[in-house]
Amino acid sequence: MLVNNAGILYDTWQRPLTADLDVVREALETNAFGAWRTSRALVPLMRRGGYGRIVNVSSGAGSLSSMGASTPAYNVSKVALNALTRMLGAELRGTGILVNAVDPGWTATDMGGRGGRSVEDGARGVIWAATLPEDGPTGGFFYDGEPEAW
Repeated sequence: MLVNNAGILYDTWQRPLTADLDVVREALETNAFGAWRTSRALVPLMRRGGYGRIVNVSSGAGSLSSMGASTPAYNVSKVALNALTRMLGAELRGTGILVNAVDPGWTATDMGGRGGRSVEDGARGVIWAATLPEDGPTGGFFYDGEPEAW
């Protein structure tokens, strides 16, 4: 199992037209390219075993259906992670490797702050995706085990 759980730069101070593109680039490097590089490194081992689960920890902020004008670096990086999830899910279909994105919701972590869900509640969806049966979904985006709008 691979859980890509990188998340930096919830850039509430920025807007798309005035965003510092170096900040956007940093978010993409960590939140999207980090998961991509790690997946590329570990998929060969999963292929050899004929089994694997890749869980990309995304965010509702990466959903195009509800996106607004705030946090452009974070949002774009999570949209990219969701796209990667779809692409890897399609490429690996039939190999025994399932790839899904999970939105843990607003979770009380260092990044999420005091409010929101407990870490345990946020982790439930990640655990669900990491332990899916062989006939489980792949290439999807989920919140608490239920499909979330892209």
